[in-house]
Amino acid sequence: MASRALRTVCFPFLFALAACVTTGPQPSYPEITFTHLPPIKLDVAEIIYARRYQPPIAAPNIGHEFPTPPAKAAERWIDDRLVAVGTAGQAVVVIRHAVATETKLKVKSGITGAFTTDQAWRYDVRIEIAINAVNPNRKVKADASTAAQQSRTMPEDASLSEREDVWFALTETAMRKFDTTFEAQIRKDLAKFIK
Repeated sequence: MASRALRTVCFPFLFALAACVTTGPQPSYPEITFTHLPPIKLDVAEIIYARRYQPPIAAPNIGHEFPTPPAKAAERWIDDRLVAVGTAGQAVVVIRHAVATETKLKVKSGITGAFTTDQAWRYDVRIEIAINAVNPNRKVKADASTAAQQSRTMPEDASLSEREDVWFALTETAMRKFDTTFEAQIRKDLAKFIK
């Protein structure tokens, strides 16, 4: 009887105690957008994002765990930067790569390893997009493509929060580099379609 009374008192107390345990505030990251930049106006009637890109999720791919996955950032770039302003033709956009990979690096072991903190992980982001533009009325067509890569290493004692901070910064930096490079490539290779 005393045992049942003790359980009746203890169980609610344990549930209340468990409810007090918190994991701390989850980090919040801003959206990676390109709306602050002027749109790239193409002389076509429509922009088609062909073949929705499916990023790989098998190791060593890790982009799906990023606060902003590279594939999502690449799709946002297409939506924010490319605008159709013509009356005929189309521009077909294909994401060829929007991946992030994780590579385990060699770290020191033994006594030396116990007193050093090595870079244990390398993260690589690669973005590659291609555009094929056609205007049958003007009998013109052109292609443009570019890729951008960015890498960072992390020490072996990095927390998950520190990794997520690096992952976000890595995607943001790769996309900024991609944006600058691809805009220049578009203005060169798709010059006949720029308005």
